Amino acid sequence: MQRVFFGIPVDQKTQKQINVLLSPFKKSLQAIRWVPEQNRHLTLAFLGNRPAKVVENLVASMDKAYQQETGFMTGPAGLARFPNSRGNIIALVFKADESLSRLYQATQEYLVTNGFDFNRTQFRPHITLGRFRRRSRVTADIKQQTNISIQVGKVTFYQSTLTSSGSIYHLLNETKLDKPG
Repeated sequence: MQRVFFGIPVDQKTQKQINVLLSPFKKSLQAIRWVPEQNRHLTLAFLGNRPAKVVENLVASMDKAYQQETGFMTGPAGLARFPNSRGNIIALVFKADESLSRLYQATQEYLVTNGFDFNRTQFRPHITLGRFRRRSRVTADIKQQTNISIQVGKVTFYQSTLTSSGSIYHLLNETKLDKPG
């Protein structure tokens, strides 16, 4: 079994902007386990644990699923606790604009054609930046609009391995989106 998900990797320019944004928080909020830069992504679909054969089939057919999709810029994002104001996650939260919603829908359709069943009520695009430690009782209100946008130029299929020091992501496949016309 492999724990897998589809996501949008964060480009280097956006990574630098995030690092600058987080710098004062990293100094003042000690009760947070920050997500390593190489693990930052915007999730399109989390599939959980799946048999190797299912994963192989998804890798083999992934390029075809996104052949009609075009790259785009989305944002700006807001920095906030997620999924709500008392959530244990600090994230960059994006509006599900038309382009991002279309890519999400293409992912859902691709998965349904491959035998997956999704009953998600709402797409809430975000990049997880950190998690409050379990025993912390942080009441900090984190809500800030940013000028951070993300360049969406590819969709990545990841395997996630859980360890005591956090998740380790392994790239299984990556599909580049067409350049905008």
